[in-house]
Amino acid sequence: MTAPILANRKPLLSREGSLAVCVPTYRRPQLLKLLLDDLARQTLRPELLIVVDGDPVSGEARHVAYSSRLPCRVAYLPSNHANLPYQRYLGWRAAAGCRWLVYLDDDLRITQTECIERLVQPLQWRNRRVAGVTARIVFPRKEQNAPSLPGCACDRRGRASWLVRWFGAGGRTPAGGLTPAGNRKRPICNGDDYAAVNWLHGGVMAFPHEVLDANCFSEDVFALAETGCGLGEDTILSRKAGERGELLFAFCAGVEHPHADTPKAYAVGNFQLAYATALSRRLINDNYRASERPTLADRLSLLRSYAGNTLLHWSRAIGSLERRRLDHALGYSLGALRGVLQEPAAHRIAPGIDWRLDAEEALRLVEERKPATCPQP
Repeated sequence: MTAPILANRKPLLSREGSLAVCVPTYRRPQLLKLLLDDLARQTLRPELLIVVDGDPVSGEARHVAYSSRLPCRVAYLPSNHANLPYQRYLGWRAAAGCRWLVYLDDDLRITQTECIERLVQPLQWRNRRVAGVTARIVFPRKEQNAPSLPGCACDRRGRASWLVRWFGAGGRTPAGGLTPAGNRKRPICNGDDYAAVNWLHGGVMAFPHEVLDANCFSEDVFALAETGCGLGEDTILSRKAGERGELLFAFCAGVEHPHADTPKAYAVGNFQLAYATALSRRLINDNYRASERPTLADRLSLLRSYAGNTLLHWSRAIGSLERRRLDHALGYSLGALRGVLQEPAAHRIAPGIDWRLDAEEALRLVEERKPATCPQP
């Protein structure tokens, strides 16, 4: 594994005890505007909004950020890589001095006005050390269309395939858990507002700023995302944060993901998406125990997952002879093969990029707007 990026010693933007919201964005000005409008109606609004723009040349995200109705300081940070985990890292650096940091994807909608307040509340508990909180994300279109997707592991009635049950570790994983191959198991709602989990949804994550450090942001993750294969970066980030406290799933807080645009953080073609999915599982497996090396059992679990999914995808591809399923099976097989044979390290995947130097250059270009006035929600 490559060394983590070092952090500056001096805070870039300092306001102790405040809430910062970071929104990494890339070519979605209209969706970004809708999200910021939702933030302006929250019962708990940030003192600092950080917009990390993966497409600064257009100037559209900058305009949206500065014209928002949020009555807070706005930091606009032009990123020199359109790379979600790298942009998250820049946002963490820009939020230095803030007490809490919330990450939001730019294509979310927040219809619940108490969402941010409920997301941040456990971070203030005195009797428990909470290192991260995530919320429910509703994917209406994805849930409706899931059984028809090439990579879906369910049959027509929505049940898990027997291959998945045989080769997977999900049956032995408790609710809210995570398998060594990166498969999440949803927590069970028993009436409580929050439940302990071993992972966080990348679309909406809240952390005490002090919980995150340079070790949570890996150059290997940046490099994988740079090539369009960066799935699971949120899992790796939350696993490392989870070493410092509990991770919670907030049943009482929810956001919507309306799929108003195609994903920007990774390739979406059948071959490319399957390849990225398989290869990213190796990196998740490498970081499954955060600062510790994976065990032999972890490695065997990954191999079993690769074998089961490869058989599943090829059985469906051969049975249907559909081009999309054949592409998916081939992509997954090649990604799994590379995952077995080679560690996805930054110097192999994206050689020649000095992530630390690039980050320093990007942070020097940060701009700040003073608080605007806005009526209370």
